[in-house]
Parts: sequence; structure tokens; C-alpha cells
Amino acid sequence: MTYFLRLLLLLLAVPGAWACAICAPADGQNSLLLRLLAADTVVLAAPDSDGAGYKPKALIKGTLPAGPIGLLTTPDLTSGKPATSATPANPADTQVLLWRASAPRWTDAGPLSLERADWLRQLLKLPRPANPASPTDPAWSVRAPFLVADLESPQPWVAQAVYEELAIAPYAVMRTLKPRLDPLPLKRWMTSPDLLARRSLYILLFGIAATPASASELAQQLLAVSASRPTAEVSALLAAYLEIQGDAGVDWVEQHFLQSATRSETEQQAALLALSVHGNEALRLSKERVVQAYARFIQHNPSRAGFVASDLANWGRWEFGATYVALLKSGQPQVFSSRYAMVFFLLRSPQEETRKALQALRVAGVL
Repeated sequence: MTYFLRLLLLLLAVPGAWACAICAPADGQNSLLLRLLAADTVVLAAPDSDGAGYKPKALIKGTLPAGPIGLLTTPDLTSGKPATSATPANPADTQVLLWRASAPRWTDAGPLSLERADWLRQLLKLPRPANPASPTDPAWSVRAPFLVADLESPQPWVAQAVYEELAIAPYAVMRTLKPRLDPLPLKRWMTSPDLLARRSLYILLFGIAATPASASELAQQLLAVSASRPTAEVSALLAAYLEIQGDAGVDWVEQHFLQSATRSETEQQAALLALSVHGNEALRLSKERVVQAYARFIQHNPSRAGFVASDLANWGRWEFGATYVALLKSGQPQVFSSRYAMVFFLLRSPQEETRKALQALRVAGVL
């Protein structure tokens, strides 16, 4: 299954999940924070001097199990405060250890310095959004500012946890962070070969933080991209460019991506995803301008016309039903995911005329 078909099925099943599609972590269901939330006990612990086990230094969550507990040799910590030390801990001095009563053993979640104990407790206490895809969920107004302060922390555990949580935030939430974002480090991070997995997020944030002068630089990068570059990265670059240029930038994207004969299917998909992100939000770009771009895409790319069907249905643009019926009726070859999306659009349409046309397609054996 191609990247875009997986994305299309996600968008069809979960309207509004568009923000995560560009930069969400590949293993979002096994993030550091989710692992901590699932644990009954979380501690910061230091190795014994003999290397045979660990001693607890800070209780982060829950209570320590009684009796011998494997890795931890001194289960005597109830205050919830870090143990005092004559010298500050470095990032390798203590480990985040997790205990689950259902599978009674300790697991190591990675190194984190003792000085981060209070930060870790605060992280666990952050309100969880009832609907993570909703930018109006009040939890984001607390979570996002707390997280952004530690982007690319020198402590790898913190940097990874912050990335995983910010990368699932709706794009509109990312925009609220503009006053807290510095474009200079973001520019470094988005080009660092050591941060490939986080690059899409940093590109999106750079677009929010950057000045108008950065648009030409992004355009040059986009003109140089190839089909081998990850779709999410190209989408992020396009979304950042559109963030800076607004509606005026859509003309450029149409010319160089959606209507260009030299662009691959994956590059077109990247452009559509960037437009989808902005169209769903409808702040920097008007939704109507995105719909116009979609209409021209359908005209120039009839075999992939369904790539925009999910958005058009979510936005109630049922007038495109006649276009989709005509394309299906024509017998023109269709990319499978495009055909699937067009049929799903017609099934969702509330218009009686479209329903009759859909039934006629069934009778004619087209579907």
C-alpha cells in the first residue's frame, strides 16, 4: 500500500486528522509519554556502584513495589523529591525506569538527568486533549507552550519526548507558538542530517516563524526537490512556503507542482497534502482558493481526481459530484485510490441527484 493510499484512508476515516499527516511520528502509539502514562510506577534511578542493579533517586509516579524488585535494590523512596547529591547529575547518571503491575518487571525507558525530575512530573500532569486533532481543545493551550520551551533540548530523552508530542499537534496549534519560535535554530534543525525523523516538524515550524524573505529560499529548495525525497518533507516545505505567501503562493504551487508535466505523482500528492492542511484551517489560505486549485487539479489530472475528494466532501462541496460521476462513467483509467475516493465521495453526498447517478452507475456495472 502506497504512502498516499494509507494517508487517504486515514483522512476518509478520520476527518480533521490532517495536521498529523505531515509530521506525526511513525510510531506515535509507542511514544515515551504514552509509555510513562501506561506504567504504574515511574522512577529516576542510578546504577549501583557494583553495577548489579539500580537505586531509586526520584519517584515520579506511583509507589515503589515492596520487597525485592529486580533492578532496584533500595525501594525506599516516598517523598517524590530527588535525592540530594554533592555533584549535579549528568544525563547518563540516572535512567527512567517503568514498572507495570500486570507484567511485574522493570523496563528502561532511557537516560534522563536527575535535575529533570520535576519537569518529568509536570509532563505527566499536562492535560490530555480529548480530541487531539481539534485545535480548539483547551488542553493544547497548556501543552504546547510547555513543550516548545524544550525543543531540541541537550538531553536526548527530553528532545525526543517534546518532538513526539508537538508533532501530533494540529497545525493551528503550532501557529499559536509563533511568538515562542526562533527561525535560526529551526533552520539548522531542518537541514541537520542527524534529525531526519524530525525534519518535517521543524520545516513546518520554520514556516510559521520565518520572515517573508524566506519564501524565495524555500521556493529554490522546492524547485530542486526530486521524487526520491520523502513525501512528508516536500509537503512540509510546501506548507511552509504557503504559510509565508498566503493565497498568492497557491499560484506558484499550481504552476510548479500540480500542473507541471515533470512532477511525479508523489510530488503532486505532497502539494495536495500541503493545500489540505491549510484548507482545513482556512486562516492563512482561504478555503475557496484551495477549492479552486483542486478544481484545476481535477481538470489537469483526471486519473487522480479523487485525491482531493476527501477534503471536498468534508467541506460540503457536493457540486463536484457531477464531475466525479462523469469521470467514472467515462471509463477512463483511474488510480485505484483515486477511484475509491470518488466513489466514497458519491456515497457521502446528500444530494438526491448524485444518489440517482450513483445507482445508475451500479446498474450499468461501472461500480
